[in-house]
Amino acid sequence: MNSIIHPFHIPQSRRKLLQSLIFSTGGIITSSVYAEALTLTPRATEGPYYPDHLPLDQDNDLTQIVGGKAPAGGIVTEFGGRLLNVDGKPISDALIELWQADNNGCYIHSRGTQKGKERDPQFQGFGKITTNEKGEYRFRSIKPGLYTGRTRHYHIAVMQNGKRMLTTQLYLAGEPQNEKDGILKSIRDEAQRLSVIREFKPANDGLVGTWDIVIGITPEDPEKRRKGPPPGPRPAQ
Repeated sequence: MNSIIHPFHIPQSRRKLLQSLIFSTGGIITSSVYAEALTLTPRATEGPYYPDHLPLDQDNDLTQIVGGKAPAGGIVTEFGGRLLNVDGKPISDALIELWQADNNGCYIHSRGTQKGKERDPQFQGFGKITTNEKGEYRFRSIKPGLYTGRTRHYHIAVMQNGKRMLTTQLYLAGEPQNEKDGILKSIRDEAQRLSVIREFKPANDGLVGTWDIVIGITPEDPEKRRKGPPPGPRPAQ
C-alpha cells in the first residue's frame, strides 16, 4: 500500500482555537492540545445490510473480484487516511471493514436487492484492510449507488483486538440528498457531522478522497447495534 500522509481533520472553529494556542504557547503544542482539537468520528447505525454471506474475495479493492470477467460498474472512487485515537496517535494493526451499495443501489445481502434492480455480480460489495504501522488504510471502490430513502454513503466498521470499536457511515460532499438524509441529520454535533462528509475530487478518471477516522477507547456494546433481518435464502450468483 502506498504511503499516505494526511493532516488531522480539524473543523474551522477548532483550527482557529488551535492557531491561537500555537501563538500563545510560542509554537509548543502538546498531545493534549491536539486531542482537544480532534473530532471524534460519530457512531451510526450498522443498517440492515451488513453482508449475511461474505464474498470469497475480501481485500481492499472492491472494483475487481478474483476470477471476475470485468470491473464493477460505476465511477471508481478511492479514499484513505489514518486511524487515530483521541490523543491523535496512529493505531496500527486494526481492521477496517467497508460495505456499500453497488452502482444499482444493491447490497451483497440476501435481501439487499432493490425492487426492479439487479446486483452487479462484478462488484465485491465488501472489503477490509488492516492499518499499517502509521495507522494508514486505503480502499478502492466505486461511488455508492442510491438506495431508496438514503443519500450516497459508505458503511465502515473498525475492529481492534477482536472488538468492534466503531460503526459509522461516510458521506460524499455536495450530494443533494445529504440535506434530507435522516441518519446524517441525526448527528447533532456539527463538528462530528462535518467530519463524516468528505470532498471527493476528480483524479485518474475517478474520484479520490481523504478521511481520518478518530476512535475512542471504549468498545461498542453489540446489543446497541442495529441488527439486520434474519438471513434469507442465498440468491443465485
